[in-house]
Amino acid sequence: MSLLKKLAGETAIYGLSHILSRVLLFIVFTFYLTRRFDGDTTEYGIYTDMYSYAAVILTILVFRMDTAFFRYGSKGDLQKVFNTGFLGVLGFCAIVLLILLPNIDSLAKILKYNESPHYIKWFAYILVLDAITALVFARLRLQSRPIRFMVYKLINVGLTLVLVLAFLEFLPSYFPAEFDRLNTFLGVHRQIDYVFFANLLASGAVVIAMLPEFKSFRPSFDYDLFKKMLWYALPLVAVALAGNINQAFAAPLQKYFLGNDIMDNLANAGVYGAAAKLAILLNLFTTAFNYAAEPFFFNNADRKDSLQIYGKVALAFTIVACLAAVGLIFYIDVIILLLGETYRSGVNIVPILLFAYVFLGLYYNVSIWYKLKDKTYIGALISFMGAFITICISLLLLPKIGTIASAWAALACYVSMVVVGYFVGQRYYPVNYPVRRILSYVGVTVALSIFVLYLRPVLGVSISYFGIVTLLLGILVIVIYKLEWKKLFAE
Repeated sequence: MSLLKKLAGETAIYGLSHILSRVLLFIVFTFYLTRRFDGDTTEYGIYTDMYSYAAVILTILVFRMDTAFFRYGSKGDLQKVFNTGFLGVLGFCAIVLLILLPNIDSLAKILKYNESPHYIKWFAYILVLDAITALVFARLRLQSRPIRFMVYKLINVGLTLVLVLAFLEFLPSYFPAEFDRLNTFLGVHRQIDYVFFANLLASGAVVIAMLPEFKSFRPSFDYDLFKKMLWYALPLVAVALAGNINQAFAAPLQKYFLGNDIMDNLANAGVYGAAAKLAILLNLFTTAFNYAAEPFFFNNADRKDSLQIYGKVALAFTIVACLAAVGLIFYIDVIILLLGETYRSGVNIVPILLFAYVFLGLYYNVSIWYKLKDKTYIGALISFMGAFITICISLLLLPKIGTIASAWAALACYVSMVVVGYFVGQRYYPVNYPVRRILSYVGVTVALSIFVLYLRPVLGVSISYFGIVTLLLGILVIVIYKLEWKKLFAE
């Protein structure tokens, strides 16, 4: 089996676990919640806002020990690296809890959730539980055990789904008195609170389910090894923090800088966040690819033909990502029906975000060099450049053109990062990327998307329209198969 076939297989399995879990979440948190909160988009805005902060805090808790584990676990004593990294993560968790828990009320006021300080407490525990599992997931990825990886992911999401439906549907309908007592006990003020509480319970269940994975764990801590891992990971923390601003911080920026009342801004952020979920399939593929590709790059870095292989990987990613993007744009009129009616007005951001995710995936490809060559500080600088672009465009355009500014900011950010990452990377790790072919596929995808955006008003949402876009998509798939399949996946 060729290396690209192996990578494609693992991406498919990671994608299955990630996509299945996210599709379940999509059903509950987008299809279901946008209908349940159809008259109050503020609830969904709070959901989007809180998980934006959660992404930042989780980065601090894990402290990119997962990537440091790939770097040192792939070349040394894997168990010793795991023991040391895991104890380090536990230490970071203890420090963050000591900071967060005594200051819950103050943080709630800063985040404008004065009446809901329990958000801070619950998310502190959620994030600690998720951080505890991070290195286990990293070890499963490095050991190429995607099936077990998938099982744990599905336990988390499946249980969250069941609990959300139990709290929002079953208990109020069949046990209203007990549900009222639960509201009083938990201090719940909004229905969205039960989504957070369900997440807390599910995260705890995953830690319990993972206990067999710790049977080889020993509380041994190699200080010299940890110091190396820490210095390697420190710039990556900056990369991740900047990346979270680029990828997941639209809601907080909209909350403070749209120019309206905070609650109105959250309502608009809810519409944006729900519409952004329509780009979920491409973002899921990008994430699944990154799960499989990062250990793949580390494990094959010593091959003589690695520079050629990594170029093929980038081309293969581009082709699949562009096909996914154009397919979603062609059928957006059907996909938009997944949202509650109030949330459909945000559909204009979807094509922009789809292309942003294409470039994010390309950045995962062209930026691997700084991890392989221990130049992580350069990755941090590139990510901060991206965050600077995101913040500047958001601050400048959010008050003028509304939430669509966040989508344009994301696209500008990732395009800039790809360009800088590629040219700087060629100096340190000159991968033979087929740049012209990659740009050709991106260009064809953009041209087809623009054509369809002009075609839709002419034909309307009709059989003729869907017949034409289906024909175009079929021709594109056949041409790509004829031109690329054997070249990419030959033994």
